[in-house]
Amino acid sequence: MELAASNKYINANLDLPGSKSIANRVLPLAAMANGVSTIHNVPDVGEDVQLMLQALSQLGIKIERIRTDVNGCSSYKIYGCGGKLPVADAELFLGNSGTSIRFLSAMLALTPGSYILTGIARMKERPIKDLIFALSQLGCQIDYLENDGFPPIKVGGFVDNAASEVAISGRVSSQYLTGVLMALPLLGRMVQIRIKDELISRPYVDITLQLLELFGVKASEIEENVFQIPVSDGYKAIEYTVEPDASSASYFLAMGAINGDVIVNHLSATSLQGDRNFARILERMGAKVTYNDTSIHVKASDDLKAITVNMEDMPDVAMTIAVLALFADGITTINGIASWKVKETDRLFAIYTELIKLGAEVSYTDDSITIVPPEKINTNISIDTYNDHRMAMCFSLLAVAGIPVVINDYECVGKTFANYFDLFKQIVY
Repeated sequence: MELAASNKYINANLDLPGSKSIANRVLPLAAMANGVSTIHNVPDVGEDVQLMLQALSQLGIKIERIRTDVNGCSSYKIYGCGGKLPVADAELFLGNSGTSIRFLSAMLALTPGSYILTGIARMKERPIKDLIFALSQLGCQIDYLENDGFPPIKVGGFVDNAASEVAISGRVSSQYLTGVLMALPLLGRMVQIRIKDELISRPYVDITLQLLELFGVKASEIEENVFQIPVSDGYKAIEYTVEPDASSASYFLAMGAINGDVIVNHLSATSLQGDRNFARILERMGAKVTYNDTSIHVKASDDLKAITVNMEDMPDVAMTIAVLALFADGITTINGIASWKVKETDRLFAIYTELIKLGAEVSYTDDSITIVPPEKINTNISIDTYNDHRMAMCFSLLAVAGIPVVINDYECVGKTFANYFDLFKQIVY
């Protein structure tokens, strides 16, 4: 897709689709709950959520769409199974959805059924060993079907060994911990989870803990990086509205910082998602930022300034900062991004490669990237997206800054935001 340079001052007030991160937690929790849940603002424009809905349907969960909204979202009734899945044998294709395979692997591993979980070629390169190691401590029966430590896997035939504590690594992905946190209430007994090294992306764990409480399970952190799941009767059905996706909002807020005045509604300083703090990074770079009760407002000010920032808690939106570094005065260093290497692609290598094409001087370590912007950014460069939705979206910002660019294989945005470029064109041109 060719994106022409835009010199338009962007003025936008936006209602964005619901968060994939929240939806892909809420949907399986509702599926395992006792009773019927009603979930609103579930994004229809993201492949990850559709794969989760498809998998839950394959498992016998009755899902009824009751309304479709104008912003590409729907409301669903989820008829919970009370922890007893109607289908005891299934093969689930989960594409490249890390949340789907990690959360469902944990939940299904604690059932008596037999399930295969697989995906595309890239999914088979994304590590899952730390999660499987943690689940095996509980008596879960899990087999690697191709390569040790990676999907596809076969789970099921669980026999509870009464273990009272599980040790898990949090160094590669916080989604492993989230998967275990979501699964353990199905046991109906108290269990502790201990992080044995460090925990990255902590705000995503906080989302999980708050959602568990909404479903009637109050997990607690009894000491640093030690979590306790109480005795419970399982999950209770709820009615809930999914917040807009704060990671997707980052591209539009960045447009405001570059050349505009942008408001994203239904996000605030008290939103569940850690990526709500992305606007605070824009403020450090020189943008005017206001957090209102029900919105975040970003407006361009003077020229953007380079910063040194640790983005361990916001690795997805760190990619947006990497592109903004092209327009910032000075040298930008982003730390805390080791998890980039195990995302939808090796994002560290991908960001490095594409920034170099644009004329930047770039260096990186296993956990950081340093960007020196060029005096003049190369124009009409073809950006490779590596089948990674965030590569397509963050490099689209070049056009907002007056740099014509070609985005190859732009359809990869379908993973989380299929109509992104439709909305982009409405706002930018």
